[in-house]
Amino acid sequence: MRVLGLIGTVGICGAIAAAGGCATSAVFQQELTKTNTQTVMAFEETVFNKHEVPEAFAHYVGADFIEHDPRLSGRAAEVRTSGAAADAGATGDVNDRAAALRAYGELVRQLAAASHREFVRTIAQGDLVATQSDWEQLPGRAHPIPVVDIYRLNQGRIVEHWDVMQAPAALVPQARAGAGDGPE
Repeated sequence: MRVLGLIGTVGICGAIAAAGGCATSAVFQQELTKTNTQTVMAFEETVFNKHEVPEAFAHYVGADFIEHDPRLSGRAAEVRTSGAAADAGATGDVNDRAAALRAYGELVRQLAAASHREFVRTIAQGDLVATQSDWEQLPGRAHPIPVVDIYRLNQGRIVEHWDVMQAPAALVPQARAGAGDGPE
């Protein structure tokens, strides 16, 4: 009987220790997700609202950064004219931090210092962070563009980026404006 009691005690202690380890792991994942979200928000704020692209890349982007948007990878013209760059794949993905830095800088310069992003929400899980924002490229003169950016981080640095933009509501034809709103 004493042996069974000892085995039961050891089993309970083992379960408590394992649960403690799981709790520690869960807390670590929550903190990592929170830190990664803060990094991404600081990057977007620095690039799109402060218009300080070199500073944003220096502080938040890893050396092995991959840009999946050909417009921001510095390869847009090559992807457009050849169908796809030989080393960029069908999507224009480029593992060239310097080219992406130049393309982001050029984008911000073209849109003028008045462009601004209003952040709507973030969604994060581990090393992935997604942001939804409304981008006013020409405040007061054009409708904001809804944007979703998805980032992957490694060791606290942004190492990968994808995005999607939607045409502003004012540009959507009336025939489509009510589509999907439910039964009529």
